[in-house]
Amino acid sequence: MTSDQHPARPGGLSLTLGLLLAPFAWMTQTTLGQTLSAWGCFPHQRPVHAPALPWLEQGLAMTALGALVIGGAGGVIAWRNWRRTGQLASELKQQGSIDRHAARDAFIARAGALASALFVFALIATDLAWLLVSPCGGR
Repeated sequence: MTSDQHPARPGGLSLTLGLLLAPFAWMTQTTLGQTLSAWGCFPHQRPVHAPALPWLEQGLAMTALGALVIGGAGGVIAWRNWRRTGQLASELKQQGSIDRHAARDAFIARAGALASALFVFALIATDLAWLLVSPCGGR
C-alpha cells in the first residue's frame, strides 16, 4: 500500500482548513469588530458615549462566539491532522521508506497545529479585551 492510499493520510482540504481556519476566524473577528465599533461609536465623525447601534454589544458578542467556534474547529482539524501524519510517519519509518509527500503533509500539519493554537489564544484574548473594554468607552 502506498502512502497516497494510506487511510491515515489527511486530504488537501483537511490540511488547508487546519492551517488557515483559525487565522481566518481571528482576522474576520478583528475586522468585523472594529468595523461595527467604528460605525456604532463614531457616527457622523464624532465619538459618542453610548453605541448609536442598539445591537452593537450583542453583535460583537455573536461575532466573537462565531469566530471562537470556527477557530476551535480549525484547531481540532489541525490537531487531528498532526496526529494522523505522526502515525503515518512512524509507520513509514518502521518500514524504512521515505515519502516526500508524507513529510510535506507532516510539516503542513505541524504548522497548522501551531498556527491554530496561537490564533485560538488570540481569539480568547480578543474576546476578553472586548468584555473588559466598552467599544465606545462609556462603561
